[in-house]
Amino acid sequence: MDGLLEFKSFTGEIKDIDTKKRIVTGYLSSFIDEKDAYGDIVLKGAFNKSINERKSSIYFLNQHNWSQPHGKFSVLTEDSKGLYFESEALVDTSYSSDALKLYEAGIIKEHSIGYQTIVSDYDTDKKTRFLKELKLYEGSNVTLGANPDTPFMGLKSKSLKDLNDEVLLITKAMKNGTFTDDTFVLLEIALKKLQLEAYELGKKSLTPKPSIDTSLPAEPSLETIKTIINFSNSLR
Repeated sequence: MDGLLEFKSFTGEIKDIDTKKRIVTGYLSSFIDEKDAYGDIVLKGAFNKSINERKSSIYFLNQHNWSQPHGKFSVLTEDSKGLYFESEALVDTSYSSDALKLYEAGIIKEHSIGYQTIVSDYDTDKKTRFLKELKLYEGSNVTLGANPDTPFMGLKSKSLKDLNDEVLLITKAMKNGTFTDDTFVLLEIALKKLQLEAYELGKKSLTPKPSIDTSLPAEPSLETIKTIINFSNSLR
């Protein structure tokens, strides 16, 4: 998965919810010695480069939804425990107001990060991936029980052509548009999510299926292969 957008959920400490000031504080990720459910260990220092170089481009999102940004982070830093954050005042929207209510009710207890693995090592004996450097795109609140492995609800109904059309539409808008820097960052997140959707859907499309003559292996169509290659090239 290195190079693709990845998600990692963390059920951790929510330090404070100030509903009047609309500010949330807590942790987006933690540093532990034991591997998580993904077989990963995030090492201390993994977020430092991303924070130092692009903190203003890291968003606080609602449920990994790039079209529902709460805003950004007034504080985003590593400490001995993990990736600590303090949000800016959440924007005055219905989804942000609902999120604050869900925090206050104790329903939202998890956070998740959307990131790209830049540097990692894999220990084959321990079957563990050590994440040394991560490019952080966003941190999200996620509702309790959300499955971090399936963040895309529309995946089953989309075809590779649908995804390709969406990518072309966004890339064309980014090349020809006069958006603000913030909008460009959100569109970049959208492209990364589409890339991951294409990757997951492509894996399913490339899974060999029985041919009419069951003695012959089925092969993916040329169109499928070209579509996956186009996705990779358009998002470099």
